[in-house]
Amino acid sequence: MRAEGDLKSQMRRAAISVASNIAEGTERSDREFCRFLTIALGSNAEVEAQVTIAGDMGLIDAAMVTKMIDQIDHIGRMIRRLMQHMKPSG
Repeated sequence: MRAEGDLKSQMRRAAISVASNIAEGTERSDREFCRFLTIALGSNAEVEAQVTIAGDMGLIDAAMVTKMIDQIDHIGRMIRRLMQHMKPSG
């Protein structure tokens, strides 16, 4: 099914984007790093939406959707904590 392949490809690209933006940001200033972390958060949200859609389409069973969403949420929390750590104090 073409839609299934397209969704799989979109999920893969978004997931890769999360890691790639974090990696690229580490080589930048703190301010730029925070911008890359924001982009990574957006990509993480894309993955969450795509997993939900795949579940709604019956491509992933409900238990796996729940497990994946939990992991995606955990990644989002880690990125947000890192962003808070990067903000200057005071």
